[in-house]
Amino acid sequence: MRIYLVRHGMTEANEKHLYCGSTDLPLSERGAARLRQISCARPQVERFITSGLRRCDETMTILWGDVPRETVPAFREIDFGIFEMRGYVELRDDPAYQAWLSGDNEENVPPGGESGRQMQCRVLDAFDKMISDGRDAAIVTHGGTIAIIMAELFPSEGRSRYDWQPEPGCGYVLDIDGRQVIYRNWNEREGGAHMKKDVRNKKPEECAYSFVQHTACEFFPCHKTDHPEDFNCLFCYCPLYTLGSKCGGNFVYLDSGIKDCSNCLVPHGRGSYSYIISRYPELAELAKKNR
Repeated sequence: MRIYLVRHGMTEANEKHLYCGSTDLPLSERGAARLRQISCARPQVERFITSGLRRCDETMTILWGDVPRETVPAFREIDFGIFEMRGYVELRDDPAYQAWLSGDNEENVPPGGESGRQMQCRVLDAFDKMISDGRDAAIVTHGGTIAIIMAELFPSEGRSRYDWQPEPGCGYVLDIDGRQVIYRNWNEREGGAHMKKDVRNKKPEECAYSFVQHTACEFFPCHKTDHPEDFNCLFCYCPLYTLGSKCGGNFVYLDSGIKDCSNCLVPHGRGSYSYIISRYPELAELAKKNR
């Protein structure tokens, strides 16, 4: 299953660095113009979902046209309460604002709003229900919403929610195969390319060396997939096979004791490089035992 998590385009609040969660703003002229500059083909999926706020619906329409869409209010941004549409310069001397920023920022509730923990619970509950459907989907939502989902799915990366938050009009692609979830940046591959990254700060999945296709191979793709354009041939033979039942893939053991990996795409995803490499210390330990 493939999920596209896309942040809405830029708004006036983004441009002026104002808190904006529940306020129903439209896209700014600049934000809409940037979205229209995305010339890459838009992925076609079975479900289109937005938070229901105007900036998300407008982004969906610009990127995918007037497609039928579902509204999931639980995917809305956090409600900043009385701080909505106000900025740091205006608020910095406000005792209520100072109290909100101090202590546990996840549990603190802005007057008239909601806490980070409250938002996290509703977002993750809605996301779990959405992926249980099993269909490919494009979700146009908010930066904070996307950050919560990514931090929950990839805790081992040690990135904060602020680190996970994509730029307006950008986002991530999630490929979910059983227990395995891998990701790549949507803006790097299929749109939103107005944001350039310093190559020194790129993750392996954003670099050419982590993805290879040998389309001339008689067996390409050698595993069944609905997305052959993302089939990675770099690990032709899976290095994790020798880890047995601990490889993390979708396999079954045959009566002969041989592991049948026909339905596993773990080493063959576009974002599989980091996961495979992260398991190498276990392979090294296994090699020591077999010297």
